[in-house]
Amino acid sequence: MEALGAAANIIAVIDLSAKIASLCYQYAVAVKDAKTDIERLQREVNLIKDVLGDVQQLLDGPGKDRLSTSQKLHHSLNGYFLQLNELQKELELGKTRKAMSRVGLRALRWPFKSKELEKIISHLEGYKQTFCLALQVDQV
Repeated sequence: MEALGAAANIIAVIDLSAKIASLCYQYAVAVKDAKTDIERLQREVNLIKDVLGDVQQLLDGPGKDRLSTSQKLHHSLNGYFLQLNELQKELELGKTRKAMSRVGLRALRWPFKSKELEKIISHLEGYKQTFCLALQVDQV
């Protein structure tokens, strides 16, 4: 039953990662002065999404019972999910931005300063390392 919970968490995280990548693309098109930061965040989220896709395949595969380390990723998945939720809240177009865009004002603005983004990316990289290490331990 625990494996089913991990699989559901991974699917939710992958879906949320895809939404964040899509929001980053929208910002990259509309906001010109933060293009490098936007691309870095989008790249990191996509890399983790790919790793989690691999974890999902392994947890659904025939040898899933032998993957004891990967089965214990609940805490890291929950932390990553919470981080993505915060990112999504910051990136989503709010009602104010939508209302301003209806009257022709360019309301989309990159919500992060460089130091904030460095901290966010550092946290995301930590989660990616945790997921990759779990895969490596189970592979050995």
